[in-house]
Amino acid sequence: MLTPWTRPLSTGIGRVGLLLALLALAACKREPEPVPGAPGEPVAAVEALADALRDGDLKRYAELSLPPAMHAQQKALWRQQVATKNPIDEEQAQRYAELMAQLTAPDAEAALWAKAEPRLAALEQELGPKWTLGVTMLSGFATTAISASETMSESEKGHATGVVTALADWAGDQAQFTDRERAKQAIGVAVRTARELDLPDVAAIEALDYDPMLDRAGVAFRGFKSVLSAYGIDADAALSQVQAEVIQIDGPRAVVRVRYPLLGKEVSFEQPMRQIDGGWYREDAIESLERLAAELGTAPTAPVAEAVTSDAAAPAVAPAN
Repeated sequence: MLTPWTRPLSTGIGRVGLLLALLALAACKREPEPVPGAPGEPVAAVEALADALRDGDLKRYAELSLPPAMHAQQKALWRQQVATKNPIDEEQAQRYAELMAQLTAPDAEAALWAKAEPRLAALEQELGPKWTLGVTMLSGFATTAISASETMSESEKGHATGVVTALADWAGDQAQFTDRERAKQAIGVAVRTARELDLPDVAAIEALDYDPMLDRAGVAFRGFKSVLSAYGIDADAALSQVQAEVIQIDGPRAVVRVRYPLLGKEVSFEQPMRQIDGGWYREDAIESLERLAAELGTAPTAPVAEAVTSDAAAPAVAPAN
């Protein structure tokens, strides 16, 4: 998301062609119309989530994603998950520690730029016309990986695919990446963010409790947005222009279509929401917590109530096909 709506992401040219054909077919499908008279609460809930991301406040984002009782359970399961997970690969842990040491060294910016500048010059000379083809192939691989993901919800897949499509067109200009001033600015942001994080090794990360973890994640997320800004991608402007509308509602469940502009394109995806104890929350966050509880052998916290508001009590409305 832009993300916390989104997650990290081979095959041959034939699969890329098939993917593009499927995307073309999907684009021809008529979008569902907004539901007349639908309650505004699901829309307000989605807009609040976007505001939290714009502010880089991942703690507030997490609180808005789940009902209070479930959020409390997620905090409790965090420590259990850390204690029972597989140990981090030693090689990966060493690479992380080396990277953080480079980013937090007293002369980090100068040292990193000394390494980056000749690489940018080589990239500029070596790729040339091959750049566009490479970007097209990488975006195809990314979209295929998103589609095949077994951990992403359909909402997350739709959002991530929209972001990849917007970024692919923008990334077709090789100069976006080889511009020296942008690279220097991005290095400066990365160095400042690493110092603010103050997490020199994996052990420091594993020692964090849930709320401090979200605080540090917020630091990293704000740094990531600043790196994007260095390359001309204004994530905060995109998040401030989020538009949402209910396109399906059935009692305590609703589907909200979310739109926002990104790099001259419109990203659009559908976010399922669920009403619990009078509030509206991300259904994929609720399902993710239920899966985590099952994996850890803990009974999920039962919703207090799925109260149906008087506006939502209307007969179920299905989206247009």
